[in-house]
Amino acid sequence: FRVQLLEYWQGCAVTGCDMSRLLLASHIKPWRVANPAERLDPYNGLLLTPNLELAFDQGLITFDDQGLMQLSPELDPDSAAALHLHPTLRLRQIEPRHCGYLAWHREHLFRK
Repeated sequence: FRVQLLEYWQGCAVTGCDMSRLLLASHIKPWRVANPAERLDPYNGLLLTPNLELAFDQGLITFDDQGLMQLSPELDPDSAAALHLHPTLRLRQIEPRHCGYLAWHREHLFRK
């Protein structure tokens, strides 16, 4: 899964950072609730820097169907600024096959 994400994204899905040892393979629809095919589907994955991956995993950020970052109201502005998270950030690329997984994340994990 990680190798597929490294090949697909060629760096962080948001920042473009290409130092692979700093990047984490993150499932959009988590492993624990995904079926076997979804677990290995590269379109169910984002390659992210640690701060982005943790914020995404905790539901403090998500992405819309155009790839724009959405910030949870639970993420206070000072913390968002300290982490360099803002709603102008976006996924560097997005395909229709990502959208179902992103919709699931917005519905089930994102803290509205």
